[in-house]
Amino acid sequence: MSNTTKGAVLRLIIPQRSSARMVSSLGPAAKVDSTSLVLRSGRLTTEDIVRNIREFTRLRDELIHTLRQLGIPREPRKGMLENPDYGMILSEAQKQLEDRRKRQQETQTRVESLERQIEESKKQIGRLGEVAEAGFVSGEALPKQGEFTRILGRLPLRKLEAAQSALQSTLKDQVVLATGNRKKDWVYVLLASPPEKTSQALQTLILYDFVQTEVPTSEEPDLKKALASLEEKKEKLSNQLETSKDEMKTVRDEAGETLNRLADRVQDALMLLRAVLKMGEGASVAHAFAWLEKTPPAKMINALSSQGALVEAE
Repeated sequence: MSNTTKGAVLRLIIPQRSSARMVSSLGPAAKVDSTSLVLRSGRLTTEDIVRNIREFTRLRDELIHTLRQLGIPREPRKGMLENPDYGMILSEAQKQLEDRRKRQQETQTRVESLERQIEESKKQIGRLGEVAEAGFVSGEALPKQGEFTRILGRLPLRKLEAAQSALQSTLKDQVVLATGNRKKDWVYVLLASPPEKTSQALQTLILYDFVQTEVPTSEEPDLKKALASLEEKKEKLSNQLETSKDEMKTVRDEAGETLNRLADRVQDALMLLRAVLKMGEGASVAHAFAWLEKTPPAKMINALSSQGALVEAE
């Protein structure tokens, strides 16, 4: 039967003597897959069964929560649990769940890291673009090792002359303020000063509404080469991101199949343990899996439960 059938799914464990009547009560539209079996706990004590029920319940909830976190739809199917080894089911399911979480987290972390790096590359390209827009000779506004500190920024055009005069009055010929392109009512300026005079020069310019432009460091001395290098880096990161996203989709698809089947197995084991407590070791039962066209009313679920059936809706 298709696991994409719309509507609702019921898992049932029904006393064998009542199975035909209870299954028919689900209605003619229900599609039911039923298997006869004898309840076995594997010589577990009542205390062991209760403890296992708690652990299976917790694990089932973790599996469902993880599916929701990953945006994976729950696709229930009927499992085959004839005399299951409950301890093995529990330990293997826990191990596989942790493995899937780890793989998903690793790919997610890699994707997010690449996205951050690409975003930073875009910002650096934008900053270098503004440096180019300033209109200075290629590379002269980029940071360099040397005796002078270079600072790029903008001044209101109407305050340029006053700012130049203030610098000349305060620092005389110890600093140089070169002008670049105009941008509306602003003009780009490039300040060159000895490191020990940079702070004083900046404080002076700030009085005239100076806005500093952040200039990223670059291994390339030439502005055009620096931009080309950053574009190449961004392209390489973008290719890596696409590869990582494809890998993340593959990991997610694989996790969907694995986690859904684990959830089926854990849910069936949980119901069998509960059935042992309710119906007794060695009881003959029908393990049924039913697809319904719509969610069954609570009255139907209550009626089945009152007649001795164990019912779980998904």
